Amino acid sequence: MSKNAIFKITMLAGAVALAGCTDSIEDPVEPPEPGTELVIIEDGNPAEGLSVIIGSNTDSYARTVLTRGTANTDMAAIKAAPTTNPADSSYAWDIDTVAAADPAGSEVYFVVGSDAAEMDLTEYAAGLLTFDLSVIVAGDPSSTGHQLIMQSQLGDGSTGYLNRTVKYFNQSELAAIESAGFTTIAVPMSCFAATDTFDLTKVDDLFRFDIRNNDAVTYEIGKVALNADATVPEGAVTWGCE
Repeated sequence: MSKNAIFKITMLAGAVALAGCTDSIEDPVEPPEPGTELVIIEDGNPAEGLSVIIGSNTDSYARTVLTRGTANTDMAAIKAAPTTNPADSSYAWDIDTVAAADPAGSEVYFVVGSDAAEMDLTEYAAGLLTFDLSVIVAGDPSSTGHQLIMQSQLGDGSTGYLNRTVKYFNQSELAAIESAGFTTIAVPMSCFAATDTFDLTKVDDLFRFDIRNNDAVTYEIGKVALNADATVPEGAVTWGCE
């Protein structure tokens, strides 16, 4: 089965178990049809080969896989619990970050990715990353260094940070939608610049939402997708590359 067949919007919700989905995807990628989405997570279910993961530098850079329907409060700097997007009653994740007393600053992350699977995202390079975000508490207004990350060739995790491409976003962008409910955020894929080590044909962290700088933020994440079409969905908020 091709990857497009797996990831098209029509895939059945619940077809993929959230925990332990780390099989490699080996089939070649077919050219996307106009408007095609590669759904990374929807209704709480990640795409085949991926998991929903949380962690932080305070928690020794752990990567803890979340189980759909189960809260996780075991980590020092990040807590996760099930929630619902009231617009369509779809499953979402409620994430609370805890400001860490770390002189180097905190790094608290929500990831949809894998420790094994590598995906070729070339056909989405001219499109958009979209995700449904609800900001409950925006946090410290002085924070500026939050990051959206894609990462390739994670391996054992010890050198994965070297193989990243980053789109930065600021506290002001969180504050602008605080208490507004779920908003679709659209980020041009061109914001994830090529580097000497990031390989768009071998991506294993497709979406990483990093809260930085000793900030405490409460947010909810719903559907996340890549879009071959660069047309911004109606009602979405664009986070540009500046």
